[in-house]
Amino acid sequence: MKKFLKILVFLIILGAAVVYLERSGYVYHNDIIAKVLHYNVEGLDVSHHQIRINWKRVDRKYKFIIMKATEGKDFLDSDFLYNWNNARLNGFTVGAYHFFSMLSSGEAQADYYISMVPDSDKVLPPVIDLEIPTKYPKNVVIKELKDMIEKLERHYKKRVIIYVTYHTYNAYIKGEFPDNRLWIRDIKYIPKLAEDDRWIIWQVSNRGRVTGIPGFTDKNVLRSGTVEELIENSRIKIEMQEKN
Repeated sequence: MKKFLKILVFLIILGAAVVYLERSGYVYHNDIIAKVLHYNVEGLDVSHHQIRINWKRVDRKYKFIIMKATEGKDFLDSDFLYNWNNARLNGFTVGAYHFFSMLSSGEAQADYYISMVPDSDKVLPPVIDLEIPTKYPKNVVIKELKDMIEKLERHYKKRVIIYVTYHTYNAYIKGEFPDNRLWIRDIKYIPKLAEDDRWIIWQVSNRGRVTGIPGFTDKNVLRSGTVEELIENSRIKIEMQEKN
């Protein structure tokens, strides 16, 4: 009986330690799963919600940084320019995402993003973050997204990436915009979409611990290839379409 109780106490303590490490972000199950699956190209996504980042201290093992730039037709993330400039100065490949809104037109949102996000061959394709409530009619959302995507792609000459949750994917993106790859949020399991080959970035955790960034940070991995290949492939597709 004493031996059983010792084992039980040990298991309780071990379980409590695992829960603590998981919730505190020091060990996260999806990070481990991603490594086991050999998704070895890691990146971060950040916004003003992180306290001012010390980019000199951020580990260069993170190969890409995607930062919030804009939202709607007139909101600029207060840390965007700081993050964009300092991340690049410290050697990181960067990209910028736009938080999509149904309170303004897709064209107006594209215009604002273009006015704020520099165009460069060496940065990631534009990203549209689609996390709207699923109450909006699909045809209306698709129309505004289409307008925004077309304008961004004409300007940047790179194929837009769409960030989705399972809710927004199933409500709006499934079967639509087949040429646009997806950035999928799944902080619990391995991504599972009906169009499984569409996702290229996986947001594995919202509780990452990264030196130089106070508090929690979202962590991501590429599905395959390198960051440079992702940039180049997005550009080639646009050029091929224009030639045809």
